[in-house]
Amino acid sequence: MKLFSLILFSLIVCVFLHAGPDSANRPADVPGSYILGPNDQITVDVLELPEFNGKTYRIDSGGSVSLPLIGRLQAAGMTLTQFEAEVKTRLMSQVRNPHLVTGLVETRSQPVSVMGAVNTPGTQQLTGNRTLFDVLAMAGGLKTDAGDEIKITRVPAEGPLPLPSAVTDLATGDSVAEVSVRDVVELRDQKFNILAHPRDEISVARAEVVYVVGDVNKPGGFTLSQRRTITAVEALSLAEGPTHTAAPQHARILRISSDGAPTRQQIPIDMNKVLSGKISDVELQPKDVLFIPDNTAKRASVKAAETALATISGLIIWRGL
Repeated sequence: MKLFSLILFSLIVCVFLHAGPDSANRPADVPGSYILGPNDQITVDVLELPEFNGKTYRIDSGGSVSLPLIGRLQAAGMTLTQFEAEVKTRLMSQVRNPHLVTGLVETRSQPVSVMGAVNTPGTQQLTGNRTLFDVLAMAGGLKTDAGDEIKITRVPAEGPLPLPSAVTDLATGDSVAEVSVRDVVELRDQKFNILAHPRDEISVARAEVVYVVGDVNKPGGFTLSQRRTITAVEALSLAEGPTHTAAPQHARILRISSDGAPTRQQIPIDMNKVLSGKISDVELQPKDVLFIPDNTAKRASVKAAETALATISGLIIWRGL
């Protein structure tokens, strides 16, 4: 199910990105219900008045736009359809029945911030109705180390978030809520895939990770996702076990010291005895490194374990838990 949902999400991302890098700034199909705002750029083409045509018009910070023959006109707060009707009414004093079309060239008035474990963090512009799923796709989709929580913060002017977990920040008045990544990405319940509003802040948490390095078949980091703990045996299994040259009896857990010391604590663990049931399995903590040396004396040394730490930053993060 998880593999299916990730494939589905990747396909949706491809649909959003197919239009090219400028698609977010140059909407090709904006509904008439789009609400104009400051800094949006529009076109107004009038068949009977060529002085309008072939130009773009920027809505200023005060929400008004200057048009030929009309002068300044308040645009912010109107839908595209309403604005077109207002321009037509203003022009009827000069043209009996003007034929005009308005369009949106660039949207800058409805920003949404997307942060955290997404491929393209930054500001996205809403055009029409966009859900959380849509906004995540616009931000390039989730990174492999994405966790299982999405935090949404909404400014007071946009009203409270329609989510069961929503609370009000007493200091700012913002509405804040968290939803599960799975509820949104797998579209299991549409009540969690809410519509995004202008100035929403959407943050995808990074998952906790444990690492398995050394003489294993699939070294890397493994995200915990909804799970908060994992045992050494489970981690080794995710790494597809030791190779035939490994010395699992000399394994070590490299753990960040509780006192914040720069060097990690090294905890010996005989994985052969753990696997055979002779000693109990050990629960790993987030950011732990399970190091499996090979069967040479040199590679089984403490120095080898320390060297293995240097490889962590370049490891692939596997989303498998």
